[in-house]
Amino acid sequence: MANLESVSPGTTDLPPYRLLLPAGWEEVSADREGVGMLIERTSSALRAQHRPELDVQMRTLLERALRGMQTSKAVAIYLQTEAAEMPLPMSITASIVDGQFGGTLDRQVTGLFRDHAAMFLTDDHTIVRWETAVGRRRTVDGVAAHTVSYLIPVPGTNRKRGLQFTTTIPLPANADDAEEMIVERLVQLSDVLISTFTWLRAPE
Repeated sequence: MANLESVSPGTTDLPPYRLLLPAGWEEVSADREGVGMLIERTSSALRAQHRPELDVQMRTLLERALRGMQTSKAVAIYLQTEAAEMPLPMSITASIVDGQFGGTLDRQVTGLFRDHAAMFLTDDHTIVRWETAVGRRRTVDGVAAHTVSYLIPVPGTNRKRGLQFTTTIPLPANADDAEEMIVERLVQLSDVLISTFTWLRAPE
């Protein structure tokens, strides 16, 4: 894995953090320019691998992600754009989450454990993880997706602010066993990537 040191663009109150990502992955700003660049690069790679169906799925999901970023506090998106064979069909979006009514994130986290079968990703209990149940997968714009999300409290904010990573994996609406196995392996990869997360320093 490559060592990617991330200083989230456009946020002065979010500490820089480090992720260990596989070779060929990129971090770009969560805006039209950044997402457009990712669409262009991934589309070119998938067309070269003669996977037009994945090209359409990734384009749709990235466009959907951009729409979501425009109404949320998204700071970065991660995606593999270079690979010896086919880039991995998954993307990770980082966004800022604030506690409700100016309070802590405790109420949201309690709801995640109660309603979404959340669990702690790491032994230090600093990363809350939850994922889309198979029966709850939805098809949007003709593309179905499996999502895995992670919430990490931002140091120095008294748990009033968190950094959320959301991994999106496209899949056919009626995925067969082999396709479900691929999704499962990508979910495992997502868990490994996010488990390498560390803050570099607290906000000043």
